[in-house]
Amino acid sequence: LYVSHNPISDDGMALISEALKHNTSLTELVVVGCGISVKGAISISEVIMGNSSLEKLWIGWSEIGDDGISAIAGALGNSKISVLGVGWCGITLTGARVLAAALSSNHTIRRLDLCDNPITVEGVLLIVTAAVHNTVCHEVRIDDEYENDEVKMMMNILEERRRRR
Repeated sequence: LYVSHNPISDDGMALISEALKHNTSLTELVVVGCGISVKGAISISEVIMGNSSLEKLWIGWSEIGDDGISAIAGALGNSKISVLGVGWCGITLTGARVLAAALSSNHTIRRLDLCDNPITVEGVLLIVTAAVHNTVCHEVRIDDEYENDEVKMMMNILEERRRRR
């Protein structure tokens, strides 16, 4: 379902989420630039928990922030989400910590896009370290400004993993 760049806002996301909670055929949800904030992210987390077929989720260009990514991260545990795009979502180090913890125990996320979030080098390091230890994840997209030697080493491990697939 592709509804990107439509002003659906949190209320519209709540309606869409209610319809998708128990859907068994939707594999991708793209709600980029739809005016979604924390409340919309909570609705999306309910879809993740109830939908058994959702594999790809793109939320970017939204103001979900740390509380929103926390809600989504909390729903990832038993999901089938393999691609999570949360670029340009206002996620900071606090949200990066929560997402890294979720990634440590999640065994389905293969690709994670975190571009243009102010997550700091420490946050990036937490996430890429969790991705490396995860063994399933093979791609984490981040901004170049956060790449120090340690981050580059972890990214190289992920790149090698991706090439072997």
